[in-house]
Amino acid sequence: MTEQKNIVFKLGVISITTFLFYFLLSYYIKRNDTLVLLGIVGVLFTIYFYTLFQKDLIKSRLHFFIFIAFAYRLIFIFSTPNLSDDFYRFIWDGRLIKSGINPFSYLPDNVLQNQLLSGPTNVELFQKMNSPHYYSVYPPILQFIFYISVKFSFGNNFIAIIFLRLFILIAEIGTYIYIKKIITYLNLEREKILWYFLNPLVIIELSGNIHFEGVMLFFITASFYYLLISKLKFSSVLFALAVCTKLIPLIILPLIVKKIGLKKGIIYSLISLMVIVILFLPFIDKQLMLNIGNSIGLYFQKFEFNASFYYLLRGIGYHFIGYNAIGVIGKILPLLSFFFILLISLRLKNESGDYAFFAKALNILLIYYLFSLIVHPWYVTFLVLVSVFTNKKFALVWSALIFSTYITYNTIPYKENLWVVLLEYFVVLIAFIFEKRLKTINIFN
Repeated sequence: MTEQKNIVFKLGVISITTFLFYFLLSYYIKRNDTLVLLGIVGVLFTIYFYTLFQKDLIKSRLHFFIFIAFAYRLIFIFSTPNLSDDFYRFIWDGRLIKSGINPFSYLPDNVLQNQLLSGPTNVELFQKMNSPHYYSVYPPILQFIFYISVKFSFGNNFIAIIFLRLFILIAEIGTYIYIKKIITYLNLEREKILWYFLNPLVIIELSGNIHFEGVMLFFITASFYYLLISKLKFSSVLFALAVCTKLIPLIILPLIVKKIGLKKGIIYSLISLMVIVILFLPFIDKQLMLNIGNSIGLYFQKFEFNASFYYLLRGIGYHFIGYNAIGVIGKILPLLSFFFILLISLRLKNESGDYAFFAKALNILLIYYLFSLIVHPWYVTFLVLVSVFTNKKFALVWSALIFSTYITYNTIPYKENLWVVLLEYFVVLIAFIFEKRLKTINIFN
């Protein structure tokens, strides 16, 4: 009886404390409240890792932890994201589509100048956007979500935010279903599902800050499951839906082709391509490819945030040529990334099994982000999800460390602390190398 009371007490302390900190984070903390923000996140991750260490507790109370994981997400339902302002662009794109305007064809400032949208509400949206001078880069599935959210919000931004968040919450339920199916198929420990669903980065950045990696991860997890059970047509369609939510899954395609063989891989790719083209059809005009190309080009050659190799090369460039060579480096790094991704994919042996597939996928994602010029915190949620199907924990370490990048917003204008970035990547790479050398390690045993 005493042991039962101790368990109830421990569960109560964990859940109530976590609930209170998520509540504070969702309604009271701004992203420039750096010390308070990092303090709260530090407590949340301490509780998260402590919980994962309690193997017997989570094994016996797994359903309770799944329940509170979703309850934590619901805390954010009526909050306006205070750590990200991306949602203003989501609402803007939704309003464009509702007005019959192709979001890929017009810059936001051109929309206002030509009075395609007018009124004080739209002007306010424009002023709050962080990308008012760039074409939209959000694929068709997201544009559909933006449109539905705006259509049923009756011009109220707060209601639109609730709808945007509901799409992510519903997608997370689907992600839960398919992670569970994959874990069962691979005969993994059921409690590994908590690596993803209790992770504070996943909760805060997806359900909290409304980043649609949450929807993409549902589609890609479902695609992985049908790939494992050899229902390749289902898998290829879902893969296309993932790509039409966020483009990032494309880097996994060479690995999928290698896993299922060249002939099946070509058919798989063609089905995915056909679905992608169909979904883009409503937006296709003569400017579409040009504008998307320009936006992607700007992404790789102008923007920079929380990079690793790029910052090293940028520093070397400053030393030898005296200026930021981002235009050149931004072209070289994607090519190097593509080369290493192909190399990793081709090294997958067909007889190596499903574990090797997910381990390679995790390495591919790591390579991609190491060579990227921009690595926002929510990007790492993809690695956290894939790590569930491996024994690798470095992504969990990274999910905690990457919150340190919010220090950037402590000053105006925003300025990164490169020492913090260096420490972040140093620890992540040490964790990766440590696990690489000790393949059988399980720090939660």
